[in-house]
Amino acid sequence: MTTSTGACSVYGQVAPGFEAVRDELARIAADEPGFSAQFGAYAGGRLVVDLWCGPDIGPDSIQGVFSATKGAAGICTALLVERGALDLDAPVSRYWPEFAQGGKQAVTVRTALSHQAGLAGVEPQLTLDQLIDHDYLAGRLAAQIPHWHPGSAHGYHAVTIGTIVDELVRRIDGRTIARFFHEDIAEPRGIDFFIATPDAEEHRVRDVLPARPAAPSPGAEPMVNPVDSLAGMAFNAAAQDPFDPLPANVHAVRAAGTASIGGTGSARGLARLYASCIDEIDGRARLLCEQTVASVSQLQTAGPDLVLGIPTRFAVVFQKPDDRLRYGSHQAFGHDGAGGVIGAADPWHGLAYGYVPRRMVAPAGADPRGMRLAGTLRRCLAASPA
Repeated sequence: MTTSTGACSVYGQVAPGFEAVRDELARIAADEPGFSAQFGAYAGGRLVVDLWCGPDIGPDSIQGVFSATKGAAGICTALLVERGALDLDAPVSRYWPEFAQGGKQAVTVRTALSHQAGLAGVEPQLTLDQLIDHDYLAGRLAAQIPHWHPGSAHGYHAVTIGTIVDELVRRIDGRTIARFFHEDIAEPRGIDFFIATPDAEEHRVRDVLPARPAAPSPGAEPMVNPVDSLAGMAFNAAAQDPFDPLPANVHAVRAAGTASIGGTGSARGLARLYASCIDEIDGRARLLCEQTVASVSQLQTAGPDLVLGIPTRFAVVFQKPDDRLRYGSHQAFGHDGAGGVIGAADPWHGLAYGYVPRRMVAPAGADPRGMRLAGTLRRCLAASPA
């Protein structure tokens, strides 16, 4: 089915009762010439929205999703918890003995995976090649003294949290997180998402387009993170521009399987990934039981973020809803990405969705247009017969 608004066309399918989502996407596309995006959603384990629009994008296109990769890493963590292989309240050093260096012997998995460990980066800072070299970065993190007392505050571990999760998976399971995710989660469930993109899938990858420069607000000072600040350290600003080149557009980053920023996928794939955590899909039992979902999605920390400089809320790896991230109910969990990508699940409403725009937004993070689509999705569900 195709919906046209002026010169803009939206392709794909929606289930009866969800037509407003298609109409909202058409309005968004009409407001911005050249806009391209995908949006997919599941309700009660059923695919109810599968839409795409804009130039050079189709139903099977995939692209780099930056930090939305952390959602896949969080689901890998949850599966280890589900299997009884990982105890969130055990010290990280139980699984990774070298991590005890620098006074970190008592830091628990829960603290480390909720951005509270004070390991938002390492100093000296990292080049791109060092950042995607897992063994190198894991060794640096193991030796690093925390930048704040673990558990006393939180700050976004933009890159390093993926390395910590990956090392835990390797120590417990023996496989890299990219292989663990592909073999135990994505491939058996038909989920179109990769932590490490195989060369055979590269022909489907579309480059992320850079954000258009924002018009300056009168009297506003530009936001700049000094290279010697916690934010500068977390994003390696002293070593390189974190967005030049865009990591999502670098083949080596996509191939490396960096579990914080390196994943690729489609909106349909993100929606199916999150839906698999909370519902049976196509006759396959849900990936995680209710108790595991409640445990890993439980709010762990909230308030001023020492790195991002704004209020944030985190569960175990996942983001929790706030005024910026209107993912859904208080039970919702997910993760955005610097390009504007959104992936989330809301057990309260039985919803899961993914949104992947081609062009980055400024400031980086969840695209407000994706939040509009998610809000329309919830309204459609509320209006549908029980």
